[in-house]
Amino acid sequence: MEPGVLLHTGLMTTLAIDAGGTYLKAGVLKNGILMPGVSFIRPSHSNGTPEQIVGGLVDLILELSTAYKAQLGIEDHPAPAGFVIGLAFPGPFEYESGISRIQGLNKYDSIYGLNLKALLRDELTRRSALNSSLPWLSELAAAPIRLGNDAVMFSLGVSRLFPEDKMICLTLGTGLGSTFIEKQKVVSGRSGIPSSGMLYEEIFNEERVDDVFGSRGILSLADSLHARSSNDTVENLALAAQSGDPSTIQVWEIYGQRLGLMLRPYFAAFQPDKLVLGGQIAKSRELFEDSLRSALMPEQVVLYYENDVLEQVFYGIHQMFES
Repeated sequence: MEPGVLLHTGLMTTLAIDAGGTYLKAGVLKNGILMPGVSFIRPSHSNGTPEQIVGGLVDLILELSTAYKAQLGIEDHPAPAGFVIGLAFPGPFEYESGISRIQGLNKYDSIYGLNLKALLRDELTRRSALNSSLPWLSELAAAPIRLGNDAVMFSLGVSRLFPEDKMICLTLGTGLGSTFIEKQKVVSGRSGIPSSGMLYEEIFNEERVDDVFGSRGILSLADSLHARSSNDTVENLALAAQSGDPSTIQVWEIYGQRLGLMLRPYFAAFQPDKLVLGGQIAKSRELFEDSLRSALMPEQVVLYYENDVLEQVFYGIHQMFES
């Protein structure tokens, strides 16, 4: 077991960070409950040096722990706080070992091949040695550190709402995040599911799923139908369709149809109880839901939309320490 805390007592303070390309978003869960008023958004410095990236993460870890202790009125309390540190990162990433494989995505390139867990531990240890006036920093430096995929963390967070269900969870944004869940556990390598447990590298109509069903794919589809000007964003296309524009309505209908056709074999094999959608594109689901359902026939869809992706990511991060 990792050092620092007994993970099954429930006496746990989870410092949770969602590491995006632009921002780090952070919160604290006390014994599995998200604490109101202890959350931060900070620049990610994802195009910086390893020292800048790691330094920014450690700054935020210290900021979270300090704010947590201040809210409880135990700023100088020397007793262990039961800290665990969890981070959601985009892939590709060797999450168990902590080694980043992110490259060529205009974010976190400088930590490619580096062990982020070890770098965070080293920096926390260095800072605790420099600040002996805060004895709890040494306990924080020894806390368990775990990393997980951001889409998987979202799915695990949602799964706590439906603990007995099988679900296919999609986050629709820049690309397509995906997770197969059964009874709050990630499923991979069976029931037609890829060995990675994710769909983004699968091929649909001779293209990578990630390139078809994220924002890049929608813009490309709109271009092929001459349905957008060069400056139109996905949000512009949604607003135009909601206003009744025929060409953009067609874009969203085809998008939903393609999404359903891509998912149909996975539905047939896995037989999920729910299809969970989250992310920016899912906010426009009314534009593609009907064509999605039609394309999935004869499979029936119970669709669940989750608006607060970040909250579910935080809960998913906490669940990494409960298993």
